[in-house]
Amino acid sequence: RSSLPGLVSHDDAAFTAGRAAMLGAALAQGSAQLFAEAIRDRLHEPYRAKNAPLLERVRGDLPDGALGATLSGSGPSVIVWVRPDAADSCEEELARRFADASVLRFTVSAEGAGRA
Repeated sequence: RSSLPGLVSHDDAAFTAGRAAMLGAALAQGSAQLFAEAIRDRLHEPYRAKNAPLLERVRGDLPDGALGATLSGSGPSVIVWVRPDAADSCEEELARRFADASVLRFTVSAEGAGRA
């Protein structure tokens, strides 16, 4: 939390609040396009990105089938969000490109915690 500023601009707060609402719509509609736009952030990632040296490298060259990349918490972990049909190829490509990093594959449960 110490890397975050005490105040943020109205524009950045409104941008990220709008993306949070868009995320709900993206999930409800199952829209990959909306999801990719909704994961953009201006409240914490700009300040915490220095703790995740691979974030910009991944974002700058996303694997085919990836929707985007975000920080996991304050970093250094990076989450690469992918279409289900591209999970295998994205995992393989990331493991090849970032051989010194751990590439872990997770799935998202549609049923919630404890039901997967």
